[in-house]
Amino acid sequence: MSRILVVCLVLLGVGCSLADPISRNEEIHVPKLDGRIVGGQDTNITAYPHQISMRYRGNHRCGGAIYRSNQIISAAHCVNTLTSPEDLTIVAGSSNIWFPTGPQQELAVREFIIHPKYRALYYDYDAAILILDGDFEFNDAVQPIELAKERPDHDTPVTVTGWGYTTEGGTLSDVLQEVSVNVVDNPNCKKAYPLTLTSRMLCAGAPGGGKDACQGDSGGPLVYNNTLLGIVSWGTGCAREKYPGVYCSVPDVSDWLEETLAEKESVGKIDFL
Repeated sequence: MSRILVVCLVLLGVGCSLADPISRNEEIHVPKLDGRIVGGQDTNITAYPHQISMRYRGNHRCGGAIYRSNQIISAAHCVNTLTSPEDLTIVAGSSNIWFPTGPQQELAVREFIIHPKYRALYYDYDAAILILDGDFEFNDAVQPIELAKERPDHDTPVTVTGWGYTTEGGTLSDVLQEVSVNVVDNPNCKKAYPLTLTSRMLCAGAPGGGKDACQGDSGGPLVYNNTLLGIVSWGTGCAREKYPGVYCSVPDVSDWLEETLAEKESVGKIDFL
């Protein structure tokens, strides 16, 4: 998840510092960039062909999901500290982030667009669009995913994937991980995050903890019925009991995503008389 290790007392007015893009929240309930799946298992990219690795100068930074051949959906916090897309690339088509397992594809990022209402303090509206310099060639390991339109009911099983930390404070996974967690409705999730949870956020976790996204998974997909339900955003620690992972709720930002992406698709098209 994108849980940036923000060790600060925001509510008391004390300054804070953000860890690098592979980190996540500690005791203060403020988001942080994270890294990897906890309590999951190895999986193959062909089971989740929408999954990508966002690289900064060749190093894994965040996850994301393919929406169209040249469009990626990820988290705003993964790119909001960058001044330009220079040195950002998107890698698709491989289960292993360091040693390609198949016909891996890599494209440069031409532009990124952050949700205009994104607020770094609480990671509200934590969504971003990345436009690529070129198009991915679709195959069994590289495919787009559609957006979820509605939130599923409380306790519905959903799946999160990524190469993030497998334990809190651990290291990135070489192989793509998957883990099944359950939706936690916002009234219940507010027990863990009473001051920072908004209606644009969606929570998911496992009873008793032990399963979650973590540092390095930020920006990655939470999937329900083969649709993109959430974007890994933040949380307290990783897989802690009573602290579900928090995601940007795609149904609540889908209008902005679709309108912005449609505008980008229309740019450059010429009508001949």
